[in-house]
Amino acid sequence: MNRSVLRFLRDIVLLSVVSGILLVAGINGAVRFVGGGYPHPLSPLYFETKVEALLLWAKHKALHPLGDSHEAHDQLLKEAAEEFRVPVHFARAVAITESNLMPHRISAAGAMGVMQLMPFTARDMGVQDPFDSRQNIRGGVKYLGYLWRRYRGDKRRIAAAYNAGMGRIPKRGPLSLPGETRHYVKKVLRETNRLALLHKRRSTPTKRARLKAKQNSRKQNAKMVH
Repeated sequence: MNRSVLRFLRDIVLLSVVSGILLVAGINGAVRFVGGGYPHPLSPLYFETKVEALLLWAKHKALHPLGDSHEAHDQLLKEAAEEFRVPVHFARAVAITESNLMPHRISAAGAMGVMQLMPFTARDMGVQDPFDSRQNIRGGVKYLGYLWRRYRGDKRRIAAAYNAGMGRIPKRGPLSLPGETRHYVKKVLRETNRLALLHKRRSTPTKRARLKAKQNSRKQNAKMVH
Protein backbone atom coordinates (compact mmCIF):
# COMPACT_ATOMS: atom_id res chain seq x y z
CA MET A 1 0.00 0.00 0.00
CA ASN A 2 1.62 3.27 -1.12
CA ARG A 3 1.76 6.48 0.86
CA SER A 4 -0.93 8.29 -1.11
CA VAL A 5 -3.47 5.58 -0.24
CA LEU A 6 -2.47 5.73 3.42
CA ARG A 7 -2.84 9.51 3.44
CA PHE A 8 -6.24 9.19 1.77
CA LEU A 9 -7.42 6.68 4.40
CA ARG A 10 -6.04 8.85 7.17
CA ASP A 11 -7.92 11.87 5.84
CA ILE A 12 -11.16 9.85 5.58
CA VAL A 13 -10.83 8.67 9.19
CA LEU A 14 -9.96 12.17 10.39
CA LEU A 15 -12.90 13.66 8.52
CA SER A 16 -15.25 11.04 10.01
CA VAL A 17 -14.02 11.75 13.53
CA VAL A 18 -14.35 15.51 13.14
CA SER A 19 -17.82 15.14 11.59
CA GLY A 20 -18.90 12.91 14.46
CA ILE A 21 -17.63 15.37 17.06
CA LEU A 22 -19.38 18.27 15.34
CA LEU A 23 -22.62 16.29 15.12
CA VAL A 24 -22.52 15.37 18.81
CA ALA A 25 -21.68 18.95 19.77
CA GLY A 26 -24.55 20.24 17.61
CA ILE A 27 -27.10 17.90 19.19
CA ASN A 28 -25.94 18.74 22.72
CA GLY A 29 -26.00 22.44 21.88
CA ALA A 30 -29.56 22.14 20.60
CA VAL A 31 -30.64 20.36 23.80
CA ARG A 32 -29.15 23.20 25.82
CA PHE A 33 -30.68 25.91 23.65
CA VAL A 34 -34.24 24.65 23.13
CA GLY A 35 -34.69 22.33 26.09
CA GLY A 36 -32.67 23.91 28.88
CA GLY A 37 -30.77 20.68 29.56
CA TYR A 38 -27.10 20.53 30.48
CA PRO A 39 -25.37 17.75 28.55
CA HIS A 40 -21.59 17.98 28.23
CA PRO A 41 -20.90 19.58 24.84
CA LEU A 42 -18.97 16.52 23.63
CA SER A 43 -20.88 13.77 25.43
CA PRO A 44 -22.10 10.98 23.09
CA LEU A 45 -24.26 9.47 25.85
CA TYR A 46 -27.97 9.08 25.07
CA PHE A 47 -27.33 10.41 21.57
CA GLU A 48 -30.29 8.61 19.98
CA THR A 49 -32.79 9.64 22.67
CA LYS A 50 -31.64 13.27 22.47
CA VAL A 51 -32.08 13.23 18.69
CA GLU A 52 -35.55 11.70 19.04
CA ALA A 53 -36.50 14.28 21.69
CA LEU A 54 -35.38 17.14 19.44
CA LEU A 55 -37.36 15.74 16.50
CA LEU A 56 -40.48 15.47 18.67
CA TRP A 57 -39.92 19.04 19.87
CA ALA A 58 -39.61 20.24 16.26
CA LYS A 59 -42.82 18.40 15.34
CA HIS A 60 -44.61 19.98 18.31
CA LYS A 61 -43.46 23.48 17.32
CA ALA A 62 -44.53 22.87 13.70
CA LEU A 63 -48.02 21.95 14.92
CA HIS A 64 -48.15 24.99 17.24
CA PRO A 65 -46.48 27.79 15.25
CA LEU A 66 -48.27 30.51 17.21
CA GLY A 67 -47.23 29.13 20.59
CA ASP A 68 -48.73 26.78 23.14
CA SER A 69 -51.85 27.23 25.21
CA HIS A 70 -50.69 25.16 28.17
CA GLU A 71 -53.39 24.43 30.71
CA ALA A 72 -52.78 25.03 34.42
CA HIS A 73 -50.38 22.33 35.55
CA ASP A 74 -51.89 22.10 39.03
CA GLN A 75 -55.28 21.19 37.59
CA LEU A 76 -53.80 18.70 35.13
CA LEU A 77 -51.81 17.03 37.91
CA LYS A 78 -54.89 16.87 40.13
CA GLU A 79 -57.00 15.28 37.39
CA ALA A 80 -54.33 12.72 36.49
CA ALA A 81 -53.61 11.90 40.15
CA GLU A 82 -57.30 11.22 40.76
CA GLU A 83 -57.57 9.10 37.60
CA PHE A 84 -54.57 6.91 38.41
CA ARG A 85 -54.96 6.96 42.20
CA VAL A 86 -51.69 8.66 43.06
CA PRO A 87 -51.47 11.26 45.89
CA VAL A 88 -51.53 14.61 44.16
CA HIS A 89 -48.79 16.08 46.39
CA PHE A 90 -46.48 13.22 45.44
CA ALA A 91 -47.25 13.56 41.70
CA ARG A 92 -46.64 17.30 41.84
CA ALA A 93 -43.41 16.81 43.79
CA VAL A 94 -42.13 14.49 41.07
CA ALA A 95 -43.04 17.02 38.37
CA ILE A 96 -41.30 19.85 40.22
CA THR A 97 -38.19 17.75 40.87
CA GLU A 98 -38.06 16.54 37.28
CA SER A 99 -38.55 19.77 35.33
CA ASN A 100 -39.72 22.54 37.66
CA LEU A 101 -42.93 22.32 35.59
CA MET A 102 -41.20 23.38 32.34
CA PRO A 103 -43.26 21.96 29.42
CA HIS A 104 -40.42 22.09 26.84
CA ARG A 105 -37.66 20.77 29.07
CA ILE A 106 -35.22 18.27 27.50
CA SER A 107 -32.70 16.65 29.83
CA ALA A 108 -29.14 15.60 29.13
CA ALA A 109 -30.50 12.06 28.67
CA GLY A 110 -33.29 13.08 26.29
CA ALA A 111 -36.16 13.02 28.81
CA MET A 112 -38.98 15.36 27.80
CA GLY A 113 -41.55 17.75 29.17
CA VAL A 114 -43.07 18.36 32.59
CA MET A 115 -42.74 14.74 33.77
CA GLN A 116 -39.45 14.19 31.89
CA LEU A 117 -40.58 11.14 29.94
CA MET A 118 -37.99 9.17 28.00
CA PRO A 119 -39.12 8.46 24.42
CA PHE A 120 -39.75 4.76 25.10
CA THR A 121 -41.70 5.53 28.29
CA ALA A 122 -43.80 8.09 26.42
CA ARG A 123 -44.66 5.47 23.81
CA ASP A 124 -45.52 2.88 26.46
CA MET A 125 -47.86 5.37 28.19
CA GLY A 126 -49.59 6.29 24.93
CA VAL A 127 -48.15 9.82 24.74
CA GLN A 128 -47.98 11.06 21.16
CA ASP A 129 -46.76 14.60 21.89
CA PRO A 130 -44.51 14.70 24.98
CA PHE A 131 -44.38 18.49 24.80
CA ASP A 132 -48.13 18.84 25.19
CA SER A 133 -48.61 19.40 28.93
CA ARG A 134 -51.87 17.44 29.21
CA GLN A 135 -50.50 14.38 27.41
CA ASN A 136 -47.15 14.52 29.20
CA ILE A 137 -48.60 14.89 32.70
CA ARG A 138 -51.21 12.20 32.12
CA GLY A 139 -48.53 9.82 30.79
CA GLY A 140 -46.13 10.54 33.64
CA VAL A 141 -48.76 10.14 36.36
CA LYS A 142 -50.06 7.00 34.64
CA TYR A 143 -46.54 5.57 34.97
CA LEU A 144 -46.44 6.70 38.61
CA GLY A 145 -49.73 4.88 39.16
CA TYR A 146 -48.20 1.68 37.79
CA LEU A 147 -45.18 2.10 40.09
CA TRP A 148 -47.50 2.89 43.01
CA ARG A 149 -49.20 -0.49 42.61
CA ARG A 150 -45.95 -2.33 41.96
CA TYR A 151 -44.27 -0.98 45.11
CA ARG A 152 -47.47 -0.85 47.19
CA GLY A 153 -47.25 2.85 47.97
CA ASP A 154 -43.60 2.86 49.07
CA LYS A 155 -42.78 6.42 48.02
CA ARG A 156 -39.04 5.94 48.38
CA ARG A 157 -38.97 2.98 45.98
CA ILE A 158 -41.47 4.61 43.61
CA ALA A 159 -39.38 7.78 43.30
CA ALA A 160 -36.21 5.72 42.88
CA ALA A 161 -37.81 3.61 40.13
CA TYR A 162 -39.11 6.70 38.33
CA ASN A 163 -35.58 8.08 38.29
CA ALA A 164 -33.41 5.00 37.77
CA GLY A 165 -35.84 2.55 36.15
CA MET A 166 -37.91 -0.10 37.89
CA GLY A 167 -35.54 -2.83 36.67
CA ARG A 168 -32.98 -1.52 39.15
CA ILE A 169 -35.31 -1.21 42.13
CA PRO A 170 -36.47 -4.39 43.93
CA LYS A 171 -40.01 -4.66 45.25
CA ARG A 172 -38.77 -5.42 48.74
CA GLY A 173 -35.59 -6.00 50.71
CA PRO A 174 -32.50 -3.82 51.04
CA LEU A 175 -32.42 -0.76 48.80
CA SER A 176 -28.99 0.31 47.58
CA LEU A 177 -29.17 3.43 45.42
CA PRO A 178 -26.53 5.35 43.45
CA GLY A 179 -25.76 8.83 44.71
CA GLU A 180 -27.77 10.66 42.04
CA THR A 181 -30.89 8.58 42.71
CA ARG A 182 -30.54 8.98 46.51
CA HIS A 183 -30.40 12.75 46.05
CA TYR A 184 -33.41 12.62 43.73
CA VAL A 185 -35.48 10.57 46.19
CA LYS A 186 -34.69 12.98 49.02
CA LYS A 187 -35.78 15.94 46.90
CA VAL A 188 -39.07 14.27 45.93
CA LEU A 189 -39.93 13.28 49.50
CA ARG A 190 -38.95 16.69 50.87
CA GLU A 191 -41.06 18.44 48.23
CA THR A 192 -44.00 16.09 48.92
CA ASN A 193 -43.90 16.98 52.61
CA ARG A 194 -43.59 20.70 51.81
CA LEU A 195 -46.62 20.63 49.51
CA ALA A 196 -48.69 18.66 52.01
CA LEU A 197 -47.82 21.12 54.80
CA LEU A 198 -48.60 24.08 52.55
CA HIS A 199 -51.97 22.59 51.66
CA LYS A 200 -52.74 21.99 55.32
CA ARG A 201 -51.89 25.58 56.22
CA ARG A 202 -54.04 26.96 53.42
CA SER A 203 -57.01 24.77 54.28
CA THR A 204 -56.81 25.37 58.05
CA PRO A 205 -58.12 28.77 59.21
CA THR A 206 -55.57 30.89 61.02
CA LYS A 207 -56.06 31.89 64.65
CA ARG A 208 -56.91 35.45 63.56
CA ALA A 209 -59.43 34.19 60.99
CA ARG A 210 -61.08 31.95 63.59
CA LEU A 211 -61.27 34.86 66.07
CA LYS A 212 -62.79 37.15 63.42
CA ALA A 213 -65.34 34.49 62.47
CA LYS A 214 -66.27 34.09 66.14
CA GLN A 215 -66.70 37.86 66.56
CA ASN A 216 -68.90 38.03 63.45
CA SER A 217 -70.97 35.16 64.78
CA ARG A 218 -71.48 36.97 68.11
CA LYS A 219 -72.54 40.15 66.27
CA GLN A 220 -75.07 38.18 64.25
CA ASN A 221 -76.45 36.53 67.39
CA ALA A 222 -76.70 39.94 69.13
CA LYS A 223 -78.69 41.37 66.21
CA MET A 224 -81.05 38.41 66.30
CA VAL A 225 -81.64 38.94 70.03
CA HIS A 226 -82.47 42.60 69.50
